Amino acid sequence: MELSKDQQDALKQQKEQCIFCKIIKGEVPSKKVYEDDKIIAILDINPATKGHTLVMPKEHYPIMPLIPEEVFKHLFSKVREIDKCIKEALLCKEVVMFIANGGAAGQQSMHFMLHLIPRDRGDGLDMLDIFGGETTEEELKQVEEKCAILSPMLQKNLHLLGFTEAPKMTKEQLIQVINQNPELKKIMIENPDQFKATVPNHPQLKEMFKDQDIDAILEEVKK
Repeated sequence: MELSKDQQDALKQQKEQCIFCKIIKGEVPSKKVYEDDKIIAILDINPATKGHTLVMPKEHYPIMPLIPEEVFKHLFSKVREIDKCIKEALLCKEVVMFIANGGAAGQQSMHFMLHLIPRDRGDGLDMLDIFGGETTEEELKQVEEKCAILSPMLQKNLHLLGFTEAPKMTKEQLIQVINQNPELKKIMIENPDQFKATVPNHPQLKEMFKDQDIDAILEEVKK
């Protein structure tokens, strides 16, 4: 995700005030359970259960989309090992892996982190249980259509990771994806020249607009 100069300055100020960045620097004490050059894992000082562990990048990234791909992959490869160690050390059967990505999702810290919460039957953490609700056939159909729109993009991302061939995205599919991403659409309408200059240097956008007439797409989006 590309950041403007103002966003970069705001991120720098946020980093200076971040308690977890201070923990990573050693300015604030913590109970470390794992550390390498890219990530750190510490015990939560207000644990949901015994062994509640926070795993985070050492660099300050407020939300998941800002994390570089290599750091993201590394974090999750280590999470698997840390999860195994927690189970062996605490003799617990299960571990909840929890991410609050953004304020609406319940994120309280502006430093991205992944929670590993050991679970046992009767531990009282009912707030982590997800209860099903009722829905209509029409609502299900709308969700199905939106998910279908994202399918070509998902396949392209898998291709970038070496899992499958990348299908060619049609102009109509691309416009549908754009319409489902209000922030992307806003940038394209308000700053078309800046957007065009960004595409060749942005891996995801470059893949999205491969073999597409960007000017034609911009005109269609404006309509």
